[in-house]
Amino acid sequence: MSNDDSRVTPPGDAQPRSSRARGEESPSGADAFVLPEFDSLPDLAPLPDLAPLPDLAPLPDLDEFLKADPLAGFDEAMAAQADTISSRDDDALPSAASTGDISSLPTSPSMPAVPSPPAVSTAPTQNAAPTFTVAASQADAAPTYAATASSQTSPAQEPNERVAHPAGRLSWGEQRTTNSATPIGLAISGAVVVVSGIISLVHAGGSDHKRPTLPPPALDTKQQVLHVPGYRGAATNTHSLSPEWASGVATAWTIPTTNGPAGTPPQMYVDGSVLYLAADDLMEDRRGSAVTVSAYDLSSNEPTLLWTSTGPTENSAIMSSHTPAFLSDDDQVFFHDVVIDKATGAQTQAPWKRDYPLAVADDIVVTCSTTTTCSGWTREGSDWTNLWTTTTATQSGYGLHNHDLGYAPAGTALAGSGAQAAVLVPTAPNELPQILNVHTGEVTTLNNPDGNANYWKVEVATDGFLVYERSEQVGLLFEPNGTLQSTFTAEPYLPTVSHDGRQPTTSDIQTFMTRTKAQWAAGTIALTGTDECAIEYKLTADNATHTISIPSAARPNMTPGCYFDPADARVSVDGSALYIDTFNFQDTSTYFIDTAKGLSFTSNDLNEATHLTWVFDDMLIGQTDGGIRAFVPATS
Repeated sequence: MSNDDSRVTPPGDAQPRSSRARGEESPSGADAFVLPEFDSLPDLAPLPDLAPLPDLAPLPDLDEFLKADPLAGFDEAMAAQADTISSRDDDALPSAASTGDISSLPTSPSMPAVPSPPAVSTAPTQNAAPTFTVAASQADAAPTYAATASSQTSPAQEPNERVAHPAGRLSWGEQRTTNSATPIGLAISGAVVVVSGIISLVHAGGSDHKRPTLPPPALDTKQQVLHVPGYRGAATNTHSLSPEWASGVATAWTIPTTNGPAGTPPQMYVDGSVLYLAADDLMEDRRGSAVTVSAYDLSSNEPTLLWTSTGPTENSAIMSSHTPAFLSDDDQVFFHDVVIDKATGAQTQAPWKRDYPLAVADDIVVTCSTTTTCSGWTREGSDWTNLWTTTTATQSGYGLHNHDLGYAPAGTALAGSGAQAAVLVPTAPNELPQILNVHTGEVTTLNNPDGNANYWKVEVATDGFLVYERSEQVGLLFEPNGTLQSTFTAEPYLPTVSHDGRQPTTSDIQTFMTRTKAQWAAGTIALTGTDECAIEYKLTADNATHTISIPSAARPNMTPGCYFDPADARVSVDGSALYIDTFNFQDTSTYFIDTAKGLSFTSNDLNEATHLTWVFDDMLIGQTDGGIRAFVPATS
């Protein structure tokens, strides 16, 4: 086929444009493009005269401008910004701010505005709302949604440092993650846009000298919650969950700790606003066991170290899991065989050696051996006197751990007062429960006259003892002297009582177990449903029952029948906030829930903490690999 055959002539015999470049056209004109002839154009009216243009300022030298570093000074600006908001204990959330004025560079009103990134909505939907992980630490966050860097801190950190603290991970409905580490990238890209716009302006010859600024990025509102380090609450414990927890959870401070020679972390004890840490140690000759105790006042912005002392102990250098581990009275703290002065930290060694303190009342310290004896001790001056020693049934090596129903604070052993004061003996699981009189050491076994069950729990009330035989759902109420007061049949399915730290009476316990109303607590919490579980909480103040959905993060851990067995749970008096430490044995997370907005919060730091202990209504502390960490409401 010839070249002529391959040509296509469009309709109307118009000639097509050559496929070759203009420079490739034939110079001879043999194959040149021929313009069609046109008729003469009509005469046009002359244009009107225009006013002369004003003189313009000379443009800057373009070559010199292009040689300049467009990001000069950017590192200094970012360093200044980082100094304003820096990471302390948790992960810092970069603060979005204007880049400031750019001086001596012309701009034009026609220059397009630098767009801000689209905002991410946090409004929960009826069925599913987003899940966010805000400012998670490197150790906490999965790589796919790690937002910012993390750094360690201590109470000795500069008091004026500011840091962005996470408000926690919101979980409700389907999970979605956002990356909050956008301000730096936005600033860099914004700077490039500004430079590009200036270059375009130079070429266009604009003369307006208004100074451009970058708009702040539209961050999600939850990501913008900044928590200044430290504690600013009222430092009170009214035995009620603060409604402020509905805002989420943040870290206030961390007390660094180290493991002792035996490799065990220190044990914690809170008495009022003071935290006591007891760690295993060795004497100076490295041959004898010792205990190092430190006291911190937690009522201020940051912990204040009151004192640290070290003294010998006859007990094992390895800290045990005996419950209770500590006791205290007005002036002293008892830990194993060590007596510590609250004011000075001075330690003295008690004569009960390897026994464990169980209760203190009327200046009498009751100790038990974990074998088959208990003793009563009193002190005059610096001298201890053994009042009595009594033989008991075989005892548990873990003390009162797992003996109770969780209605009274953990480790509670004392009931009654005065001459009727009695303590619960930490008997082994295969033994019947026993109590003993604080003043005389007399032992009484708590028997069921109709026959004892094989499995039971004992709850220590202010005025007596409850023995609950779960297989029969029968409760037996005993007076402090061991006299059977009454029996009752309990409801088969009981909700969880808000663990507010109050000790109930025997009447309170009976009312709850028969009518599910916990008069000594803020309310009760339970799960309802079978396949689709929901949280049901009842407030004691108005006896009102409320139902909310399960946090999405906890839904995979729900079991058939909606089994609910939290390690700890609380509800605020007004019902605006819930605290749930794991829903069941499959769950590993701790949640704060805003019941009004349908949001739940958690954090990896909180989930990894152990031995969680309430200090105030708005402070929870726990043990982590980095030390003792304090958690507070995000907006406090």
